[in-house]
Amino acid sequence: MGSIDEKIAAYVDDNSEAMREEWFEVMSIPGKSRQEEKRTAWFEAKFREVGLDGVTVDDIGNVWGGMKGNPGKETVIVTGHMDSVFSNDTPLNPKIEDGWVHCPGAGDDVPAPLALTWAKRGLDALGVTPACNLLFLATVQEEVGLRGMKHYLTRAAEAGKKPDMVIAVDGQLGDVVAGGMGIDWYKIYANTPAGHTLKSTGKPSAVKSLALAITEAYKFQTEQEPPVFLNLGVIGGGTVENAVCEEAWVTLDMRSTDADALKKLENDVFAAMEKAITDSGATFRKEQISEIVAGQQPDAAELKVVRTAREVLNDLGYGEVPLKNTGATDGNVSISMGIPTVSVGIVQSENAHSIQERVKLDSFGVGMKQLLMILERLK
Repeated sequence: MGSIDEKIAAYVDDNSEAMREEWFEVMSIPGKSRQEEKRTAWFEAKFREVGLDGVTVDDIGNVWGGMKGNPGKETVIVTGHMDSVFSNDTPLNPKIEDGWVHCPGAGDDVPAPLALTWAKRGLDALGVTPACNLLFLATVQEEVGLRGMKHYLTRAAEAGKKPDMVIAVDGQLGDVVAGGMGIDWYKIYANTPAGHTLKSTGKPSAVKSLALAITEAYKFQTEQEPPVFLNLGVIGGGTVENAVCEEAWVTLDMRSTDADALKKLENDVFAAMEKAITDSGATFRKEQISEIVAGQQPDAAELKVVRTAREVLNDLGYGEVPLKNTGATDGNVSISMGIPTVSVGIVQSENAHSIQERVKLDSFGVGMKQLLMILERLK
């Protein structure tokens, strides 16, 4: 590695204990999606403390601040999400065992927004003026459909301030993701009049109607190109054993890396389920739970932000890192808007979205070196 890379490595190693203390501090703050207020306050204060320009909190809780690079150069958003999937009464007591940090949310995605603050500190301490103008963005509601990122980028575009590039810090350290998997979740309902079991013969039932609709939906769970994926994961309904079920429902998870293929799958499945339900005497209703937009980047390997990320990981010993195209990060939003985007991980973690989540302790330092090297090289 060159001299600046050596200085970056030394800076991270020298500050590893302070980074760890702040990592443990922020992961101990509850931050369930739509209830991130305490984390928003923490990051707002930290963004101001490290000297970011124009620190702002928007109406849903996103926090951002800038760092000027060379005048006239591109603007790059570096983003990590603050929220987690865990309820705010989940015990958050980080501990270290056998080189691993154990705590719900330790890896997804607490280290990422924290890394933004240390990236600003590191660039300042090393005397590095980034070539690009940087905007560090800590988002909310990523876990419920990337809503914070959608909110920010939609308003930025409306104001004529759409960024030139995006680096989404999320996922596994060592991965480079340049494409987005579209993921849409729905809840499908069947409704009929209720009634006693003794008067049920020949009458519509929401359970029967929903069962017919589920059978129709699974006919679309086939292999095809571009690939699509379908799963009906949770089912419910009814009130008591001796009454006709008035309402029954099932969740529907549909995915594809191709936005058009995903839309076609949805239209076909909805039409088939609606027909099955209405033909059996019930009423059909659908409710969208979550939407993660799909998008791919033509010639992704040639994009400057993608090339830089791969070169850095190669220099850090990861070899020729393959590109992945099945991301589900804030980067999906920017890809769908035509903004050159890469997603990179900051830690090595296991068991994400479970209370058994854990992170390799020393991986955060490697991830920080990666991020600083990317920002220094992105010219």
